[in-house]
Amino acid sequence: MEGTLRVDLLERWMKEDLIGTLDEGEEIVQQLVNAVLLESFQNGESIKMPDEVRKGLVKFYEAEMNPVLLVELDDRGLMEAPQSEAWEEANEMYLMSNRISKLPDNPNCPLLSALFLQGNLHLRVISQSFFQCMPILQILNLSQTKIKSLPQSLFKLVQLRKFILRSCELLKELPAEIGDLCHLEVLDLEETEITKLPVTVGKLTNLTSLKVSFYLPANGNRKNNPSNRIIPQNVISRLFQLEELSIDVNPEDERWNATIKDILREVFCLNRLHFLKLQLPEVFLLKDLRNLSWMHFKFIVGNHLKRVISRMPHGSAIKFEEEESCLKYVNGVGIPIEIKEVLRHASAFILNCHLTATSLSEFGVKTMKNLKFCVLQECNEIEAIVNANDADDGDFILQSLEYLSVHYMKNLRSIWVGRSLENSLLFLKVLALYSCPKLTTLFTFDLIQNLVNLEELLVEDCPEINRLVLLPDKPSLGRRSLPKLKKMSLHYMPKLVSIFGGERISSSLEWLSFYDCPSLKILSPNEISIYNLEVMIGEADWWNELKYNESKWFEPLNLDAVFFPLERDIDLRTQLAAINDQLQAQMQKTEPKKESVEVGTSSKHKQVA
Repeated sequence: MEGTLRVDLLERWMKEDLIGTLDEGEEIVQQLVNAVLLESFQNGESIKMPDEVRKGLVKFYEAEMNPVLLVELDDRGLMEAPQSEAWEEANEMYLMSNRISKLPDNPNCPLLSALFLQGNLHLRVISQSFFQCMPILQILNLSQTKIKSLPQSLFKLVQLRKFILRSCELLKELPAEIGDLCHLEVLDLEETEITKLPVTVGKLTNLTSLKVSFYLPANGNRKNNPSNRIIPQNVISRLFQLEELSIDVNPEDERWNATIKDILREVFCLNRLHFLKLQLPEVFLLKDLRNLSWMHFKFIVGNHLKRVISRMPHGSAIKFEEEESCLKYVNGVGIPIEIKEVLRHASAFILNCHLTATSLSEFGVKTMKNLKFCVLQECNEIEAIVNANDADDGDFILQSLEYLSVHYMKNLRSIWVGRSLENSLLFLKVLALYSCPKLTTLFTFDLIQNLVNLEELLVEDCPEINRLVLLPDKPSLGRRSLPKLKKMSLHYMPKLVSIFGGERISSSLEWLSFYDCPSLKILSPNEISIYNLEVMIGEADWWNELKYNESKWFEPLNLDAVFFPLERDIDLRTQLAAINDQLQAQMQKTEPKKESVEVGTSSKHKQVA
């Protein structure tokens, strides 16, 4: 082990007047050893700086000696780009989320390493020579602009490492010159309108991340024409350093059906791949995907030739994308073994328009033990979410599930049927049900005792529900049910008479929302605690009648201060969004304002997603 003799170090410090005495030096050395900034060995006679500490100090020193000049003009409403002087001196240029429509023709940027232009929706054209004098540019983000083509000077950026074109909705073609960007590591083409990849993408052998969406051209179904392939053969297999591959296609694009088998074959060659997003038109293609235990994935499986129009709320779609390993199964028949095998590794599952399943538990209680997120949508044969008869003794059903959302299930009659199993649905935090016309109640008394972590409950357009809980003959006198419930929304439930039928529930409620529940005339304090209530939403006339019928319940607090009235002639979601915005604005008023600097120096790099 290399190092320095302690006595030599102390003598050097003495000569350079860094310490006055050897004892003072010994004390400093010991403090550095105690702080793990130095290592002591050979019975304390020698010392050494750990490698990670040395690297950190060198990096800090370099940053201090070579400060980065940041031009930070993001989200300022700018209509014009900065003057030429700013371009000449900048190391990083942040111009995103402005209204810039024109850039300089040929700015001189000898020091520029990062340029962020995303979110400039008025930017339609970039001059052919714009990138001519940016010799060391490494990061370029043109996302959410209206550009239709890429200038030729861009392909001279041989130092470019990260190129992002996400949501450039007018970009229809990726030029063959993309292959000249030989150091490119990240290429993001999601939500563009390109129709195919050029074969020269195979030259980008340093790519670690490739994300692409393909647009269906007017003549896009010429599946037997080799020149019309979405991705040329052997392009993917050449990108041997890929760690992340995402391919999104139009479900009606038959060119993908002719390409997918080759893509799967080439994916096998990618030994570093740890994330894969694909659309698989047939279930049997899952057989070609192995070793999912060490890979994150997003698979959409099913024949989409019958177009599926998703009515899933935007929030649910976002949560699905946030999960690490996701499976969406569309227009399925039966319970294929390939689907069950993928489910063993999935943390999120969307079941859309399944034609034969009568319950979610048919997919296997044990196969879904890692599931955290689940959405069921338009599965018309499902009568119960869980049928406990599908489980063995000792099984915990959906033991990891945190989010469950159910949509447009015309034959759903129960959440749970069969015997009660302890610890099932134990970690469920969010439960949402939309448009279930035959559902008459949500919870059995045994089931509600399991939901100790439920935080949010939303029930909408379930017209036959008259109460949420089916209670036993003898009411419970024990602890409150749903102890962590904070938010409850009940909308379009004309027959709802009682929420919990007298069962004592959460004292943590912060948000209550009611709409079109004309039969609900009494809110019992035995059911609902109001002491933490921050938001109460409902129609004004319903609210006034409610106060009249149960006036004593409102005496503890002035609930008018937290009541937000709804209008019947305005869209409900529009009103709820406005209330949300109002509450957010109130919260922001209490937060300290952050100062912003337009142009300055910094030793830290700003991170931009």
